[in-house]
Amino acid sequence: MPSRKRKRAPEPQPEDESSSARVRSLWSGTITFGLVSIPVDLLTAVRPRQTAMKLVDTDGHALGRQYHCSKEGKKLDYDDLVRGYETDDGKMVVITDKEFESVAPEMSADIELRSFVPLEQVPALYFQKPYFLAPAGKSAKAYVLLAETMQRTGRVAIGSFVMRGHEYLVAIVPDNGVLRLDTLRYADEIRTPETIGLPKRSKASAAKVTQFAKEIEALTHQALKIAELEDQDARKLQSLVESKQKERDDVIHPKGAEAAEDSEGEGAKVIDLMEVLRKSLSNSAVVRTAEASEPINLAERRAQREARSAPAKKKAPAKAKRKAPRKRARRS
Repeated sequence: MPSRKRKRAPEPQPEDESSSARVRSLWSGTITFGLVSIPVDLLTAVRPRQTAMKLVDTDGHALGRQYHCSKEGKKLDYDDLVRGYETDDGKMVVITDKEFESVAPEMSADIELRSFVPLEQVPALYFQKPYFLAPAGKSAKAYVLLAETMQRTGRVAIGSFVMRGHEYLVAIVPDNGVLRLDTLRYADEIRTPETIGLPKRSKASAAKVTQFAKEIEALTHQALKIAELEDQDARKLQSLVESKQKERDDVIHPKGAEAAEDSEGEGAKVIDLMEVLRKSLSNSAVVRTAEASEPINLAERRAQREARSAPAKKKAPAKAKRKAPRKRARRS
């Protein structure tokens, strides 16, 4: 059967996480329950960890992904790929695009709320990823009313919505006047202590409980210190990167350099970070590629400096001669 051409999935674009930039909406739709309809925008509430790095070769060149057939060992193009569903007995069932679309959830722009329950009724293990819901259009009053009502009654809303062809089970939680949407794990995704072999609950001695209580009391604080939640690994990695930049141990591949490919299709050249900084400070600075950058000795640097200042000396030779006798007189 001839392979059907598939559209290449668009590469995800990194979000601008700067404090001054507004986070873009990932999805727009409507909260619906009963006769209520509230337009909202979905915004991500978390950002990726700063320790994420790209895989490159020893020269810093970005690596591309290739697909190979494990049986024949040949390289496959993206158009040769189809979806496969692995069964419990290890068999692979091929699913075509048309078949996959037939069972995909129906596209909808609604967050359909099914029930309102106390927050403590949703185990923490079910919460997966947080988002923020923002009022869209003229729904600010209805949005605030729903958030306030849910906050007073101590309820969270359980529902579902479809985004990017996938249906998500969600909980909408009021959070100080803001509605937070948390995607939930399905029940069959959750493991129990029994399934992973944890020991059964047993009774602890009163003396040991008292001892542990004293240890806990010694470390008890009235409020959580946000500093304890900071990513220390990311801080150390950032310090390492900054020190290597100062020592010029490595070079960077600046954003947008991919577009600087020549007509022969060669890869974009890597720009020396220090030369880029020099150019930003001086119009006369020269940017060199990392491959072409070589240290220049003092004699060459002095000759370049004299060559740049030579025209300025020729403009006022008479003035220089008048000042020379006065300097000699003071020295004697």
